[in-house]
Amino acid sequence: MKLVQITELLANAKKNHYAVGAFNVVNLEMVQAIVKAAEIEKSPIILQVYHGDLEHIGGPYIAAIAKVAAESVSIPVALQLDHGQNLDQIISCINWGFSSIMIDLSSSDFQENVIHTKDVVKEAHAKGVTVEAELGMIFSGRTTVDEQKSSLTNPDLAANFVDVTNIDALAVSVGTAHGEYTFGPDINFDLLEKLVEIVPVPIVIHGGSFIPDKDIIKMIKIGVAKVNIGTEIMMGFIRGLKNVLVDEDQEITARKVLSYAKAHVEKIVRKKIRLLNTLRTNNS
Repeated sequence: MKLVQITELLANAKKNHYAVGAFNVVNLEMVQAIVKAAEIEKSPIILQVYHGDLEHIGGPYIAAIAKVAAESVSIPVALQLDHGQNLDQIISCINWGFSSIMIDLSSSDFQENVIHTKDVVKEAHAKGVTVEAELGMIFSGRTTVDEQKSSLTNPDLAANFVDVTNIDALAVSVGTAHGEYTFGPDINFDLLEKLVEIVPVPIVIHGGSFIPDKDIIKMIKIGVAKVNIGTEIMMGFIRGLKNVLVDEDQEITARKVLSYAKAHVEKIVRKKIRLLNTLRTNNS
């Protein structure tokens, strides 16, 4: 299969009571592990590249790797830019072959966010690429719960934002945070329910690492269609490397070291996919 847009993936997820996992990648091995896990679990998948990792991984390289990966499996695979910062970066990703992009202007005021997001949507939709945007700030898990909840997404503003920008998915702030949690998470489920009810596009949760399983299931039951998971993937990869490197009895080769890291990532992704599919109602 070719790389797909996220629109159909998320609409189907919401309809059938599951969420699509969006997993961050920084190299070939992570892509292989994630796509293999998704194929085994028979679930669609979104590969994501954080904007800060684009230079390291090389945009054209990761697009080519993702394209080959998608063509090698039977499940749908999307490739999305994560937290894109500006139009030039996004146009580059579109030209490289990304099937979806996220523009994150949540730190800007509402009108500025609207203006620049509309420009992004115009460019992306003209090339058949879907757009996710963010409204409300999603902080680091190292911040206090009060700070994490200091800029939650306003439902009325969110509905208006989607209407005037024509985005395809909306990332919201409801009390989750990026990275490991020193404090929290303290998720505002009432707010999330209101957002799912009033916003006409699929709702996305960022900061999906280390959220208790029961809270993930509750969010999916409410109607969340996409959950982003990055930190647990990165930590799993590093843990796999460390475990083999400290074993003095093993012959160390690059192939063996990377194989251990891949195995750790695959195990984590399979577990997360099963969690995200807990309430799934059919095999669509």
